[in-house]
Amino acid sequence: PFYSQKNDENGNCSGEGIEFPTTNLYELESRVLTDHWSIPYKREESLGKCLIASTYLARLGLSDSDENCKRFMDRCMPEAFKKLLTSSAVHKWGTEIHEGIYNMLMLLVDLVAERVKQDPIPVGLLSVLTMAFNPDNEYHFKNRMKVCQRNWAEVFGEGNMHAVSPISTFQKEPHGWLVDLVNRFAELGGFSAIQSKLNSEDIELGAISALVQPFGVCAEYLNSSVVQPMLDPVIHKMIKYVQNVEEKDLKDKRLVSIPELLSGIKLLCMRFQPDLVTAVDDLRLDILLRMLKSPHFSAKMNSLKEV
Repeated sequence: PFYSQKNDENGNCSGEGIEFPTTNLYELESRVLTDHWSIPYKREESLGKCLIASTYLARLGLSDSDENCKRFMDRCMPEAFKKLLTSSAVHKWGTEIHEGIYNMLMLLVDLVAERVKQDPIPVGLLSVLTMAFNPDNEYHFKNRMKVCQRNWAEVFGEGNMHAVSPISTFQKEPHGWLVDLVNRFAELGGFSAIQSKLNSEDIELGAISALVQPFGVCAEYLNSSVVQPMLDPVIHKMIKYVQNVEEKDLKDKRLVSIPELLSGIKLLCMRFQPDLVTAVDDLRLDILLRMLKSPHFSAKMNSLKEV
């Protein structure tokens, strides 16, 4: 439509703009959305090209309005990463594939960091990021002994990295690749974008929950001196908010995200505010029981799902 595509040999876009590579999208769908899947992991192949194009469109504020880009982000991309990160096949793949997936994850981080700077909050993309930041998935488990590929102290200054490998490797694996992803997200302004979204006035619960989840899953790798000041206000604000939920509020469909939000907050508390963990647990149980007793059918069903 209104952009022309010029790629250099690394698949980087240059020139005036870019048309979303629809043929790559169709090829990708036929390879991802099938039982006998095989997912390309090179920059110049279809997943890489679609990620790079989406990031470019996100930078222009067009990623949601481009129908093919949206189709990629909503359906094909989450499924591709789910298979690359969580399938048991992960353990059979060789080094080249694992390094290729690392590169795809870096492109994913580029995309989310770009898109999260804009409205509306990209709930779906953030849940893919949460999957990518989860140290317990098959991919990160398999690569848990890897060390960082970059020296992040040079980027942020000594002690100011957003994510760090645990000090004592005696008890914990370094998880360097995961640390790379989180720091890259910070380097691209993803953390500050999330912080300013969390501080905006009229933000909905579901959006707050989506913004908190990626940090909750990787909380034990976050550098508390840098990240805690940013997340503490939200932890306290949300606990207070849930404590003040009234009976009449329970029928509001938007409250269905409270239990999920609280489980994200709990993970952050375990890392940053250990004395609040029991309070958050009790609060979560309390709200679930109140939803169960509530005369509103949707509240009842949602709390049953959580229990």
